[in-house]
Amino acid sequence: MRVGGFKDLSAFAAVMTLTMALSACGGGGGSGSASNTSNGPTVVSPVADGQMHAACTNCGAADDQTYAGSGVGLWQAIDASAQSDAVNVTLKNVAGRNVSLVFTNEGTTSQTLQPITVSASMISAADMSVSGSNLTSAGSTEPARLKAIHEFNQHGWTSLTTRQATSSAEMVAQTSLVGVASSNVVGTTPRNFWLDDGTSRSTTLEASSHTTDGTTVNIWVENTEYGAGMITPAIVQQLMQTYAGAGGVYDIDTGIGGPLWGQTLYTNMIAPTGQPIDLVVVNIKKDSTPFGIVGYFYGLNNFVNQGSGTSTANSNQDLSLYLDSETLYLGGSAGMQSMRTVMAHETTHMQNFYRRDMVMGQQYAYDTWLEEMTAMMMEDWASFNLDPTYNSVRDNRFLDFMNYNGHGSYGCGLTTWDPMGTTCDSYATNGSFGGFLNRQLGLGFYKALLNDKSSTDSLAVLTDAIHKYRSTSSVAQELLHFTAAADGQIPLSANMAQYSFPAHSEGGFTLPAIDPSTVTRLLPANSPTALLGYSSSVVVRTNVPSTYQETVNVPPGTTLTVVVQ
Repeated sequence: MRVGGFKDLSAFAAVMTLTMALSACGGGGGSGSASNTSNGPTVVSPVADGQMHAACTNCGAADDQTYAGSGVGLWQAIDASAQSDAVNVTLKNVAGRNVSLVFTNEGTTSQTLQPITVSASMISAADMSVSGSNLTSAGSTEPARLKAIHEFNQHGWTSLTTRQATSSAEMVAQTSLVGVASSNVVGTTPRNFWLDDGTSRSTTLEASSHTTDGTTVNIWVENTEYGAGMITPAIVQQLMQTYAGAGGVYDIDTGIGGPLWGQTLYTNMIAPTGQPIDLVVVNIKKDSTPFGIVGYFYGLNNFVNQGSGTSTANSNQDLSLYLDSETLYLGGSAGMQSMRTVMAHETTHMQNFYRRDMVMGQQYAYDTWLEEMTAMMMEDWASFNLDPTYNSVRDNRFLDFMNYNGHGSYGCGLTTWDPMGTTCDSYATNGSFGGFLNRQLGLGFYKALLNDKSSTDSLAVLTDAIHKYRSTSSVAQELLHFTAAADGQIPLSANMAQYSFPAHSEGGFTLPAIDPSTVTRLLPANSPTALLGYSSSVVVRTNVPSTYQETVNVPPGTTLTVVVQ
């Protein structure tokens, strides 16, 4: 599901200001292998001996202890042992430069991080106003109703059905078919929809159209939310064009990831063919506030409703997405902008539920962290095709990663789903890492990830998809490169190919470049006491003397990346 979007209108204005500014980019282990880039530095994977070594050549690192005097220098100390290493960081010729120390836990086990002083970044008052305005509702927790949807969509549904023991042909004949009304009349046809919280809302069909492949798309609007100053015909028309129009959300999602519904392995499901897609515009949370819960997909609705008193009594028996009305009419242009990518995000959940749960089998359902990451990766690919001025990763997820709740979201563990927490927001972290992988590995990688069934373990699935497109890499290595680039604010102009978010165009889609050095980086007041599995932490030393020296403790399974610029 998609939560948040822009948290208030001032945040949107700030993001747009920063967006305009943005538009004026080695690994743990190994034995000295190198990766060549054209017209730029050569990235080196240092020996894993717990000592600091230069991690690039033809760059700002002259040798293991000397800065070249210009450019970006990159050094790494890799602790591959079972205990913490005391690493002596000594760098000469760095007078007046800034040094970022990035700790990346490359394993699944949480590691103790020894206390280390965290210095503030050099941030101007103007920068503070941009980052601060985007933090309005940070530090809350994910609503319980969304946790329940996650749980149901991942494996809670399994108690409602059994696997078919028949052939595909027999399955079609034996499936309990749910009739699809063909006499719906726009503006007069009423329908009640169950929401995930068990409430029923009265709606009216306000638009009906067809996608390029002939699939019917209906837009139903809650009766008390339709009218002047609320959901208007113009808003309905924009939603329909965005979703069902040529090159819209439906075409993008199905073109990349395949069908949204069809024959399944299970009983008690809605008909495999002839299903329209219902976009249900309702006031998800009646609080007179835009954003928050912007939209959701709930797999319960894909089940046949077996009547009052049953576990499926609240199923709407359809393919449906639920979109927040207040976000659309109180959020202004930011609300509609957010909703465009929300529809792509939620349609990916619908698609994943069919492809992985219903066709591959429940054991192949993604864990929540990867389920949400793949949905945010789809947003990334879809963004410019839906709105050429907005990219969800560049203009939302990555900004939150760098300044969430006044201290950034560096400490989120990739595989530990913790959205909207006090110390981190998994939407920001996983969405930003997904955007990094999109730009590094491309559309083919993303498609492979969506369809990968090499394992029932989500981490292994992601690893296998990475191997297909970068055979010597891994989740740990790509996360190391991502955290060093983002936490260390490596400029795009440094041309360190594996440590960057370059622009990427493929298959009719364009991903804009992201330059971490142009984004405000906020730091926590104190270093964390532990590094979660697959997480990072960053401390900064500003305006250092000619010779910078510090001894830092690097936990086991962790790489220290030192960035000088």
